[in-house]
Order: sequence, then C-alpha cells, then structure tokens
Amino acid sequence: QNLTLADWLLVYAYIDTHPDISQAGIVEHFQTCHEGALIFNQSTLSHKLRECHNMEACANDNPTALSLKRPRVVTRPDVEHALV
Repeated sequence: QNLTLADWLLVYAYIDTHPDISQAGIVEHFQTCHEGALIFNQSTLSHKLRECHNMEACANDNPTALSLKRPRVVTRPDVEHALV
C-alpha cells in the first residue's frame, strides 16, 4: 500500500511520542490499528526515516501536498510558478 505524506507524518509523530519502541513494534502497531491501519514493512520504515526531514519540510512548504503519495517533480519553472 502506498502511504500518503499525511500517513507518514502520522507515523513520525507516533515515533516521536514513543521513542523506546523498535521499528518492528512501530510496524506492528500501525498494521493492527482498528481504524485506518497502515500497511508497510520495517524496511520501508527504515528508508522513510532517512527522508523524515525532507518530508516534513515538504509538508510545511506545501500543505496541499499531504495527500500526495510521491513528491511532485516539475521541470519547467513557468509551470512550477503556476502550481504554487
């Protein structure tokens, strides 16, 4: 399942409030949630933790990006200007 930026920010917030839980424990917690279970594995979590600061910066710079599943890449400055 591809998680949105908002989903990953939720995972990061959980990690910040539960720093003593292992990555496997975090994965298990989100897979067993009764409402809105998030399905990902420990390898994906490890990879996404390295991108944490970039993803949080993206959310702060562009709040409408919370529903995106991957970063938007625009190669033309005029289109980028129109989108922002």
